[in-house]
Amino acid sequence: MRLVIDLDEKYKNLFYEVVKAANASIVEEEPDFWTTLPERVKAGIKKSQEQARNGETKTYEEVKKILAAR
Repeated sequence: MRLVIDLDEKYKNLFYEVVKAANASIVEEEPDFWTTLPERVKAGIKKSQEQARNGETKTYEEVKKILAAR
């Protein structure tokens, strides 16, 4: 059986003792980068990917001109 637990750091040692007593093993994983992003950031990334697929891109020089005109 595989069990994933999101554990507060202050309970880590206690959890290790329980795992040891149960003769179990622990595999520590870092959260997936994507899941840590706020929803607004994910939406922006998805929108930019869609724009790129549709050819709605600008060159570096075009972006420089747009920003300079502001």
